[in-house]
Amino acid sequence: MEKKKIGNLSQREQFVKELTDRVKDDLKKYFLDRDYGVVVLTKEDALRALIVRTTNLCEIARLRHKLSPMATAVLGRALTGAILLTSLLKHGTQQRVLLRIEGDGPIGLVVAEANAKGEVRGFVQNPNVPTFVKEENGRRKFDIGKAVGRGVLTVVKDLGFGTPYESSVPLVSGEIAQDIAYYLLKSEQIPSAVSIGVLVGETGKVEAAGGFIAQPLPGASEKAVEKLEENVKKMPPISSLIKEGKRPEEISELLFEGFTVELLALKELSFKCKCSKEIARGGLLAMPAEELKELIKEGGASIKCNFCGEEYFFTKEELEEILNEKEKGEN
Repeated sequence: MEKKKIGNLSQREQFVKELTDRVKDDLKKYFLDRDYGVVVLTKEDALRALIVRTTNLCEIARLRHKLSPMATAVLGRALTGAILLTSLLKHGTQQRVLLRIEGDGPIGLVVAEANAKGEVRGFVQNPNVPTFVKEENGRRKFDIGKAVGRGVLTVVKDLGFGTPYESSVPLVSGEIAQDIAYYLLKSEQIPSAVSIGVLVGETGKVEAAGGFIAQPLPGASEKAVEKLEENVKKMPPISSLIKEGKRPEEISELLFEGFTVELLALKELSFKCKCSKEIARGGLLAMPAEELKELIKEGGASIKCNFCGEEYFFTKEELEEILNEKEKGEN
């Protein structure tokens, strides 16, 4: 396959492949029904996009947290949004980004964290929030803004250099995609087109989910940016495209209609948490001795991870061992 060297990009990103039918067929065979994302460039001008399919990981989040349909739609968007924000990180590293939405709506706190390897986790404060709907262009859809309410969007980037970088902006809609675009413009000075969709079926199962973030690179022509804006406006909802069977690379051709699309990078995506019983044990060790003694009296304790819903049970004997360790450390 023909490779092309691109200027003004890091050495890692200097070789790309044109998105030919053969490349698309290879991607389809390799990823099958798994979640993944593609980073693409336009050959004729300086435009770039990350397009992701997140159906499976959103469904796993629904099952793990026992989410209502409304909560599924909100958390699914947040998880997808966090993955899109990994475009700010160095590909394949331990760098991570945390998306925190603090609104006054009934769903409460919404948190999603993703790393540069494509692993994501998250939770909502109220997993049983009722369904709110609105009509838009003749279609009934979830009213994400009503569930989230007014408040603040905070993005925390841990680049591995010590203190993480944190920036907050007011929520402009509560719809998450627009809020991320506003954050990118105000805090990163990157004008971006952001779209996120989560289609939840009548049974509550996630039928399709995904999103994209498209941006002009330095040197992009005004004509190219205008064409991108036109393409974004006429695109169907991304969840509808994924439901129809469109894959990220095919969606990239709709997004960049009128351009030659070139494949820059691939990323497999998954819902994955770094919690463990050892980490939960550390949390118990940090508790006051009196609280540990109360748990011992109760005969044991179950520690639940907020991010993934996994529970770790500690027997009375294990708690006594933790208490002894704590008391020895304090003496």
